Amino acid sequence: MAASPSSKGFPVMGASYRLVHSPVQSSYDPSMALVAVSIHVPTPDDVETGLSQSTSAIEEGADIVEWRIDAWPGMEQAAEAVDELVKNASVPSILTVRSVAEGGEFEGTADDISQLLEAVHATGTCPRYIDLEAPMWLESEALRSAWRDMGEDTGLILSRHDMLGRPGDLLRAMADMSSIEEAAVVKIAWRARSARDSIEAFDVLRTRAKPTIALCMGEAGLPTRVLAGREGAFLSFAAGTGGPTAPGQCSVRDLVSRYRFRELDAETDVFCILGDPIAHSISPIVHNAGFADTGFNGVFMPLPVAPGWESFKATVGVLLEDGGFRLRGLCITLPHKEHALRFVKESGGTISDIAQRAGAANTIVVDEEGGLRADNTDAPAIVETLGIEPSGSRIAILGAGGAARAAVAGLVEAGARVDLFNRTPERAQALVEAMDDHMCTLGDLDELSGYDVILNTTSLGMEGGPDPEANPLESLGLPDWMLEEASVVYECVYAPRNTPLVEAARAAGTTVVTGEAMFLAQARRQFHAWTGLEAPFESWRQLID
Repeated sequence: MAASPSSKGFPVMGASYRLVHSPVQSSYDPSMALVAVSIHVPTPDDVETGLSQSTSAIEEGADIVEWRIDAWPGMEQAAEAVDELVKNASVPSILTVRSVAEGGEFEGTADDISQLLEAVHATGTCPRYIDLEAPMWLESEALRSAWRDMGEDTGLILSRHDMLGRPGDLLRAMADMSSIEEAAVVKIAWRARSARDSIEAFDVLRTRAKPTIALCMGEAGLPTRVLAGREGAFLSFAAGTGGPTAPGQCSVRDLVSRYRFRELDAETDVFCILGDPIAHSISPIVHNAGFADTGFNGVFMPLPVAPGWESFKATVGVLLEDGGFRLRGLCITLPHKEHALRFVKESGGTISDIAQRAGAANTIVVDEEGGLRADNTDAPAIVETLGIEPSGSRIAILGAGGAARAAVAGLVEAGARVDLFNRTPERAQALVEAMDDHMCTLGDLDELSGYDVILNTTSLGMEGGPDPEANPLESLGLPDWMLEEASVVYECVYAPRNTPLVEAARAAGTTVVTGEAMFLAQARRQFHAWTGLEAPFESWRQLID
């Protein structure tokens, strides 16, 4: 069970924290890491709303609340409202005034913040921590003096933020901030450009000289928030019901419950889904629920990877190189399924027969020695959930990417005849030639009758995709009457559930197989490949209904 906030050794000068988190120790207690909810309070008149948000976040698992008051006018007049926030929060508080230069809204000076601290001190109710930006701290003696006057019960979090990317002087900045005796905690945060940023943040934590917060902002920085406790960070920030105060913050509920922040330790196996876009994915929901239900010590996170082989190779390479990360499996979505197969092949790993036939992989298993195995769980999932007997069926497949490769490989093996339709006919022809099977041909626009199944593997209609309003049939110049003739319309896209194609098929009175069916069937196979356990399939079904 996680320690209560009162027992976590909140550092003022860092001494009590170092007893647990000393970098020379080989073990640590992840339950000591705090979950901080960051709450933006737009004006002093919004105190009640802020307190209500803090109550909800504390009920969901927050240990400490950060009050962001960047936009308040007249800092010296804000003390009474700060007093109300700090006094009425049921957990310790961090007071933060973030400047525009470091991603906030404050346009004033260090002297303005000095006046605020003096006024807050005069109320007699001081926050547990004050977050002060390192440049302001160094330039303003008045600010340093105002903080010292607040007394020993208020600790200093000395921070630096870079909204563009990794600071060029990252290591020097950390050394300089850590050398400042008054700092109880040092914080560094920057916008992540790739997975490498997260690994560098972990390196900062692993070599810390005092209590440290090292976070990467944006989608690619999620691992630094989820794994912060495991890596020995002082805390991780999460969003309250009012929304995030920095790019990439997940909610307190997701951090504590979905990602099981307090249960992760040095033995936790890490799994990720790689793709672009990635925010729509429900894989983290089902796989993390599966780990919790089966008692498996694992965590599953989404990681965006820009299109292109080089981006994919660099991302997977850096995750595998960091032994402390404990990468044990990858789920691959568009546009990287062909890259996944290539990566495993070039790494000397093993490839399943179905992945080899498809020329694409959606699953990578990493063994304890770092060996790789590529598989394709999409292919058998499509066959299993097709809705009719594949053998002898005639199927029109829309698209020619990784999902289409899986569909062709699985369905042809099951005895179906498939025709490919794609906006770029050359890509479809290349897939036909790669399959080298008379049961797979290029679709003929002059012979569109007689299809038993219309199967969409494109991203058209997908939430967050290139054209979420598009019906792939129309985009490919195919007539609507094909839907009426077909026995089944099969949609691989699951977000949203009712895509334009699904709506059109239902309007035509055709049986529809939505994307959740394929998703759950392939996810069940992935879960078993990674854990050796049977997935809690019925629980998953209820979870996404």
